[in-house]
Amino acid sequence: MSHLTVTLPDGPVQGGWAQQFPQVRAFLGLPYAAPPVGLLRFAPPAPCPRPDTWSPLGGAVPDALGAAFAEATQLTLDIWTPADAVGRPVLVWFDDETGAASGRRFCARLAAEHGIVVVAPRHRRGALGYLDLTAVRDGLGNGNFGLLDQMEALTWVATHGRAFGGDPATITVSGRGQGAHAAALLAGLPRTGPLVRRLVLPADVPEGHVQTPVRAARAAAAFLTLLDADPDGSDDLREVDATVIARVETTLRHEQGRTPFGLVAHDDLPFGDVAELLRTAESPVEVVAAGACAGCAVEPAVHAGAGRELLHLGAAR
Repeated sequence: MSHLTVTLPDGPVQGGWAQQFPQVRAFLGLPYAAPPVGLLRFAPPAPCPRPDTWSPLGGAVPDALGAAFAEATQLTLDIWTPADAVGRPVLVWFDDETGAASGRRFCARLAAEHGIVVVAPRHRRGALGYLDLTAVRDGLGNGNFGLLDQMEALTWVATHGRAFGGDPATITVSGRGQGAHAAALLAGLPRTGPLVRRLVLPADVPEGHVQTPVRAARAAAAFLTLLDADPDGSDDLREVDATVIARVETTLRHEQGRTPFGLVAHDDLPFGDVAELLRTAESPVEVVAAGACAGCAVEPAVHAGAGRELLHLGAAR
């Protein structure tokens, strides 16, 4: 079988060669969960339906193709792996710019220069990822869909990474911006922590945006008011065009002068003791220091250039 074809339980996946790095295979837009649209909007990630024929998005950049298309392709990931990779270290990289051309070049270069498998997941952000609707209707969701997406993506990598030449026992998680917060949380959560071998954090991790349930409910109420939505009409929220949601979220951000939506420190998600830490910690570094990531090695990253060289590659080996 060709080096550009990888066989997964759902069927063969056809990749391509990374631009500017012909020795690196690129598999772009692989779904790790079902598209979060329709009834799956504002819901935890659901398993992918088994396709008759399996093909990734190729070179498409979801974020550049409109809000509706971006929503339908949010729960996908990109993989870069050396052509001859077998049992290589795996880096799962969470970036605020995942899907952008600059991010793809960065990940491809890491794979080429250091011989590692690099995985960059997409996930729901903003209102689609963190709108807390528990006050709207019981069982609708408590706003941490984006984090649940990240957990699902990491689980997918641990399950399928070997097929792409990686060693699932060597997973390093790292990130840039809010992606660094995601990496720290994933290393500390009971469900995903055992999957992480190393956590690499930059020295300049920005302050996180963790909300109490009360603050999250206020943000949701303000959002629904701007959207002119019936607070009891949750079904209608699932039908609102993604472009409208993005526009209302932008308006709310300008009105409040900050990001209105973020991780909600609820007790009923699989946080364990991390939920309490999130209420008081100002950064993921404090969560790590409190022992939440005791099962993996925590190392500082090298900070160079324009803030993108955050990975201390020795930690991935």
